[in-house]
Amino acid sequence: MSGFIDPTPNTPVDAIKFLSFLELSPVSAVLEEFYCESWRSRHPPEAMIRLLALYKLKRYRFLTELWRQLDDETVKLLGFKWKPSYKTVWHWLNKRVGPEGLEAIHAALIEAINQALTAQGIRMGERIAGDATPVQAKRADKEAAYNGYYKKRCYLVHRVVSYETNLTLEWLVTPGNVDEGQLMMPLLAKALFDGIRPKEAVFDNGYASYWNYEIANLLGIKLLIGFRRRAKLNWRGKPKTLKLRYRKMVKAGKLPIQKLGELGMHPDPERNSLEEVLCALAIAGQHEYVGAYYRNLSLSEFRSDRRGWLGRYVPLRSVVEGCHGHQKDWLDLDNLKVKGFRKARLHVALCMLSEAAVAYGRVQHGVVKALTSQAFIR
Repeated sequence: MSGFIDPTPNTPVDAIKFLSFLELSPVSAVLEEFYCESWRSRHPPEAMIRLLALYKLKRYRFLTELWRQLDDETVKLLGFKWKPSYKTVWHWLNKRVGPEGLEAIHAALIEAINQALTAQGIRMGERIAGDATPVQAKRADKEAAYNGYYKKRCYLVHRVVSYETNLTLEWLVTPGNVDEGQLMMPLLAKALFDGIRPKEAVFDNGYASYWNYEIANLLGIKLLIGFRRRAKLNWRGKPKTLKLRYRKMVKAGKLPIQKLGELGMHPDPERNSLEEVLCALAIAGQHEYVGAYYRNLSLSEFRSDRRGWLGRYVPLRSVVEGCHGHQKDWLDLDNLKVKGFRKARLHVALCMLSEAAVAYGRVQHGVVKALTSQAFIR
């Protein structure tokens, strides 16, 4: 479509005009799922998505502020035939779609962005970083929880971010007292389900459980988790210990000889590769041993090539931390005006959807850099 201008410091672009160039037919199938029959859609769902993106890009505090700004020109540029009523907009967001629907639309947008970038030789999500950030809750919000580290009553937004694009690929919202380490695997599982195939993942020490080390590496994901000072190798992860554990599992009947034979493995660990021993121990539920091996491996790499290890770790950590700050600065992620867990999820999903919409608008017009920048969309 002619007339598209990518916002830059020298050429800022009005948010309404920018969104008017956003073509959403690749996600129309997902949008149609929110209606029993297509004729029930009095207003194009694509126009509603542009409207919701505008809500966050303009940093309106409440939906009423957005609705009052809808003049005839804005309504036309967003794709409406006529101005929807406030009740219609509220119902579409809160009842028809809700946080679950926004998450589904976001996943479809990420898939469309990934396909468009792949066609240009860019593979999104091969390197990812994960972390959690707090969102300040209202004082009387009983569904939020106090977080001792951040020293505030809050919700936590757990996310994984693509190093190649700075886009949030997946996220989860929890009360502030939930252990972030328990959510790494659900986030990775969501990413894999949505077609993201990471080769390398970076997390901070809050995710340093043996279970996380085990599952990620068995899935073929190189996991880099930050180490505490004076970190030591774990005796459980040493090859000699693993082989002894394998023998004990065979002797205890947790690794039946018949089953091992069906898998092409031998009861004697010395006649198997170390990778086969690890897989067998994982099957036998010896997660601490398998996880300890991969943690030891990463720690050994860190010690032998500290600069190279940090050269992979630090840039990815910077990306996810920058993503937190960027969304708080430009999409008001930390400006939660409502109470309740579901509304907190809706607030976060709106921020993520707006970011993906901006990125997709750029990708559709050949832009592959600074996809998440909103500083010059006015």
